Amino acid sequence: MTMAATTLVPETGFIRWRSVHAIWWRHLLALTRVWQVALTWFVIEPVVVLLAVALGIGRLVGEMEAYGSYAMFVAPGIVIGTAMFHAIFECSWSTFERIGQSYYETALTAPVTIPEIILAELSFAITRALLSTFAVAGFAIAFGWIPFVALPGLLLVSVGVGLVFGGIGLLFAALAPSMHALSLVFTLVATPLYFFSGTFFPISVLPAWLQPVAWVAPLTPLVELARGFSVGPLGSTHLYCALYVMALAALLYPLAVVLMRRRLMK
Repeated sequence: MTMAATTLVPETGFIRWRSVHAIWWRHLLALTRVWQVALTWFVIEPVVVLLAVALGIGRLVGEMEAYGSYAMFVAPGIVIGTAMFHAIFECSWSTFERIGQSYYETALTAPVTIPEIILAELSFAITRALLSTFAVAGFAIAFGWIPFVALPGLLLVSVGVGLVFGGIGLLFAALAPSMHALSLVFTLVATPLYFFSGTFFPISVLPAWLQPVAWVAPLTPLVELARGFSVGPLGSTHLYCALYVMALAALLYPLAVVLMRRRLMK
């Protein structure tokens, strides 16, 4: 069946949240069926990284001015970086796979529109980011690297992670010619951001010419917000970071709708 031969629900500009919830619920059920495998990515892998960096490199670095131990500095960044990988994977690889399986083509014959599909995908990216944040932050809290009172703030930041990196993942899914091309989302986007957005070291130690690039990277404001909630204090810089994240999310959503519409209507 081609999209040209499919009767689509007209887009009225109104969002049917029941349709969004139905798609989100379908994704959640699919995740629960492979929970044993998902557990390794949600908990085991990031915890291994956190332990290795905090207990290994942390012993070499020692105390950091204004942050306390290196473990307290790096833990919020690893929490948010892990959430980024979950969000961008969900909306790139998983979305591309559903495109190939004609899942969206079938969904569009029901009372579902492309904006509702995009909102559902972003909602599930947020869900995965929240689950990841809760799991990894919980482990860091147990070790005393993140205060318990910071958890609500970290969960709030992870919502921004889901919106921004879910949106970026959708752009790649809509534009990628093949599954192999999606590896670029990790080699060119996620991995460089993970290492150069203040996760493992302050941006101030980077070369002067690279610091402005690092500050405009989409992961940097999220790491700064997480560290602000965890170590503190929150200030005007964090307000600018929050506004930047909201601006990115507001830009990525309509762009994802346009590109996904073009992809599905081919």
